[in-house]
Amino acid sequence: MKFSGKTFLPWFLCSLLACAAAHSASGHAQSPPPLKQLKPVSLQHLYWHFLIHQADLDAFAAKLQEKGDNGNALRNDLQNRLGFSDADYAPIRTSSQRLAAELKLLDEQLKALPHSPAGASQAQGLIAQRESCIDNEVYNLSLELSPQNKTALEKFMAQFFAPRRVSVHVPQAAGKAVAK
Repeated sequence: MKFSGKTFLPWFLCSLLACAAAHSASGHAQSPPPLKQLKPVSLQHLYWHFLIHQADLDAFAAKLQEKGDNGNALRNDLQNRLGFSDADYAPIRTSSQRLAAELKLLDEQLKALPHSPAGASQAQGLIAQRESCIDNEVYNLSLELSPQNKTALEKFMAQFFAPRRVSVHVPQAAGKAVAK
């Protein structure tokens, strides 16, 4: 059998679907594995990811500025999405820079640890210190934001950063003959 480029793909797809239908009808089809239960992300971690993301955007924007390009769109992306003024967003920007600097030092210390039981113990201490830094930064930022801005920010973070479930439903009757 000879196929041209135009007829091979439709033939291949039809063959593939026919094989899948026959496999399903024969009872050999396996049900998809159950979805893993996703753990909810804590509010502290949403703040952490948001603040670090803002610090990254600021860093990329600064690199663009150094090259002579305008980095303001990148720098102000999250601020614009939130609809915050420069004054409203200033505490967030300051907090993001401070947290990024603190966590960078802790990450460098983590990377320098030896791969040993003693290093693992020290790593646990640094991880606890990182959590404490995040908690302190979130607390301080929450004191600086107005209640309205805090609420808007938390709603935005939940929509922007929280994991979303995606599931695919394959009908059970796929490929089975329908009784008339």
